[in-house]
Amino acid sequence: MIAILSSLARELEGQKLSNRTKNQHYVPRLLLRHFATGVEEEVQVFDSTRTLSRSSIVRRVFSQNFFYDDDNSMEAFLAKEIESPANGPIKAIVADPAQLIVPGHPALLLFIAVQMTRTPGARHELMNFVDAFSGSLFEQLAELNDLSIEAVKNLRLRPKDPRAVGNELLLRSTLSCGLMEDLSWHVLTNSTDLPFVISDHPVVHYNWYLKDSNDPGYTGITKRGVQIFLPLSPSVTLALIDKSVYKFGEKGSRCTELHDKRDVELLNSLQFRSRQDFIVFPLGMDAGYVQRCCTDLPADSLGSVHASRTDPVPISDNKLSSYVIQWRRQVSYANWLTVCRIKRRVSKRVVECFDRSPENVAAYQTAVRELFDQTNS
Repeated sequence: MIAILSSLARELEGQKLSNRTKNQHYVPRLLLRHFATGVEEEVQVFDSTRTLSRSSIVRRVFSQNFFYDDDNSMEAFLAKEIESPANGPIKAIVADPAQLIVPGHPALLLFIAVQMTRTPGARHELMNFVDAFSGSLFEQLAELNDLSIEAVKNLRLRPKDPRAVGNELLLRSTLSCGLMEDLSWHVLTNSTDLPFVISDHPVVHYNWYLKDSNDPGYTGITKRGVQIFLPLSPSVTLALIDKSVYKFGEKGSRCTELHDKRDVELLNSLQFRSRQDFIVFPLGMDAGYVQRCCTDLPADSLGSVHASRTDPVPISDNKLSSYVIQWRRQVSYANWLTVCRIKRRVSKRVVECFDRSPENVAAYQTAVRELFDQTNS
């Protein structure tokens, strides 16, 4: 699959289409229409930046003009290779959540991997990492040159073309399926009177097992104990779970019905915290609930980016060397889903942060290097 995706990325680079799509969705309509009502596919949208609630149609939400590109090369790639293959499986799960899911369904796994990186929120987090790195770098340069830290505290690196950087991150995500293929698939159905909502950054991940870890890498999707959630409709959420750590849902079943509203509120809180600006929810749902949650739970608050640096040490040829360390810290939840438990044998051991599959991580890193060596040659 890596070879195919690498070839597609090269072929699509610079492709020109006569019928350009101006309004480009970063959350595809194939997801949003399951939250919609009627032929017009109408939904409610809450703009938490301006504190406004309105009705709209799916075609006009979670999109920006030329979000990816002007020539439609990335737009065409997403439509043909990412969204179209996943549309059928998503429709089938929403229509019949109790059906048996093929573990590691490649089209759905690829869709989830890419959705993690194709949003404004993903680009914003990427720039947070750039800011954290450059801030530490400039501070160290100031110290080495006897300058005030205050003089450089507002200096930051900025890419010439933010869209190109975002698209590179997106292409890289097509190779990350192997990092999640060991996770267990699970469907959560909602039997409460509170619907699931969906944000403008809908694929979220959290590590309940490592919630108290001090390891800088504990929030990575490769780590033991990760859980990934994607709302598919007001009544269905798809979950990918590390089954080596958790007992999840009903024994022997890949589908669990949620009866406790606290579980739905928690899953919704992940969407409220992961949003950049917008929440979409079905007609008839209480807009006041959405507004209150957005007031209580700040945007982009599911995780925060941090950086630290080591002191420079001399190396050869009168040079100095130091390291800048960056990490993502997740918000702390006091309680978790009632349908999720850490296995007894796991809870009795010392909590350790490590990659579930180091060989898959190594293969991914090699594939990324090969892909961008090819595209930059």
